[in-house]
Amino acid sequence: MAPIASRPVPQLDAGKAFFGDMGFAVDHLGPLWHLLKAAQLVMSDLDRIASEQGLSYADFQLLGALMMAAPDPVRAATLAAALNVSNPVLSLRSARLAAMGLIERVQQGSDRRTRPMRLTSEGRARTEIVARELERRGAFVRHLAQLDKADRATLERVLRDIHERMDRDYLPSPRSAGDRRCETLTQDRPTKRNRVAKPRTID
Repeated sequence: MAPIASRPVPQLDAGKAFFGDMGFAVDHLGPLWHLLKAAQLVMSDLDRIASEQGLSYADFQLLGALMMAAPDPVRAATLAAALNVSNPVLSLRSARLAAMGLIERVQQGSDRRTRPMRLTSEGRARTEIVARELERRGAFVRHLAQLDKADRATLERVLRDIHERMDRDYLPSPRSAGDRRCETLTQDRPTKRNRVAKPRTID
């Protein structure tokens, strides 16, 4: 049995050779492999920094979205669509952040069923701390700065193009007047055999 390569380029070369010998197309493997593995390393680093404030990077994204919308509160369905997550996922995350005193629900008008979210002062302070630490100590920020200006611009342009193309697959999809959720490629499509009840909306 051949040993598993431990470095990025040998790993990719081994993958291309293996799947190429099986008759698979391998032109996409390089960009896909490097993007996937780099994203895993980046997320691990960002989670490490955010954890110092008792948060995950996903928490930081949620709090950051609320901070950018401030002082206006944000409906849960709007926030879920912006973050490309389902209502149930957002509900669990927002409940935990509310318990930590970082976000709060507010009532607007006479409709008590709709209670959008906004940051508390503690939530804003903690979000700003994480943002500063990511800028100061983030591995991606450090390595990106080592590229020349033209390469940084090219990287942003290429990733932006891929991001915009793939984002079209994650657009919010209306189910009914009372059920709007964000469809993602990773969500199972209900069939006759595995159809389940619609998730309760959280806003």
